Amino acid sequence: MNFDRISQTIDVERMQHSHATIIGGAYAVGSDLVRCGLGSLTLIDYDIVTESNPARQDFSSTDVGLHKVEVAAALMRRINPEVEVDVMIRDFCSISDDEFETNLGHTDLIINAADYFPAQARGCLLAVRFGIPGLWIGLYRQGRAGEIVYWVLDVTDACYRCICSSRYRVFESGQAAISSAGGTIFDMRIVDGIAGQLAVGILTRGAPNRMGRLIDKLGNRNLLQVKIDPDYRLGDKDIFSQYLGTHPANFSFTTIALPMERDENCPDCGGIERREYRDEENRETVSDG
Repeated sequence: MNFDRISQTIDVERMQHSHATIIGGAYAVGSDLVRCGLGSLTLIDYDIVTESNPARQDFSSTDVGLHKVEVAAALMRRINPEVEVDVMIRDFCSISDDEFETNLGHTDLIINAADYFPAQARGCLLAVRFGIPGLWIGLYRQGRAGEIVYWVLDVTDACYRCICSSRYRVFESGQAAISSAGGTIFDMRIVDGIAGQLAVGILTRGAPNRMGRLIDKLGNRNLLQVKIDPDYRLGDKDIFSQYLGTHPANFSFTTIALPMERDENCPDCGGIERREYRDEENRETVSDG
């Protein structure tokens, strides 16, 4: 592939030496990361393509009955025949710590787009335990808004569990699935587009370009919420007007990036010490701010 047209914005060489692990969904994000030069991926999911999937995801009617990861891997290889794609057709929650370390300990980013909460929680635990950056992508009910959470050890205070602690309590009560029924492919692509840029920012952090500077500019503002439906409310609260005001320009397709603080008693990240990150290219230490 020829990456000349994006090389000013993305450190393609670094992307080519990077590996991402994608858990459930986010196949469009994975495909677009391949377009941005990502060198290798592992796709983990046991779902098959159903008749409802082509209306909401990048599958076709001829894919029905096939495993999603195999269809997605084939597409990625067509985009760039040089990309390395491994698939694991299994439940992510069944992967032990030892197996993860052996097979995926080299990964540079865990992208979690599963609509199954235990898989999201497991992704957080493994990311924190092995110090691997994590990215969580989700649509809210009916696709009216979306959410992206990211965690990078030396940048963000709060992990996914700190930020979504109330969600943990809800799902501990017995609800395990997160429904995005009603969300369209357009809604997903809005959220996926932002998540994809964050993924590139994490993988190329420190590069002297817009994407390479993104994560340090965001810092601990690692909960991003995306307004899609102009009338969206979180319960009875207009969270977007709360931060952006009530000017008519605040209509839709806007994003807020909220600073999050660590829960010192968090079972996942409470005992982790932060560390400095060294920009290898410029040989400068980038502090936490």
